Amino acid sequence: MLGIDRTDAAVRAKAEADLAAHQARWDAADRAVGYSAALRSERDAADRAEALLQVLCETPATTLAGVAAKLDAVVKEGQPSENDAEFPWPQIRSAIEDIARISQQREPG
Repeated sequence: MLGIDRTDAAVRAKAEADLAAHQARWDAADRAVGYSAALRSERDAADRAEALLQVLCETPATTLAGVAAKLDAVVKEGQPSENDAEFPWPQIRSAIEDIARISQQREPG
């Protein structure tokens, strides 16, 4: 029974050493290519964009252009692709176009 315990301990120690060496290689490669730093920056930028969109949505629009800008920001941030055909993206893009058309019709001259 003692032999099994020593063998298990040796196998465990080797596995831990192998894992630590693998992690060290991974960490070095990560630093070399900047993956984790880029991922953190991307996450920070997304958080900032979300916060700005929240502020924009909480700010009352005072013009049709302001309403269109708010809708455009939601579309740009929320839709999966530029011309996504899934509800509600085409409907929102259509409303933005309507607002732009109405706004142009209301302009003098």
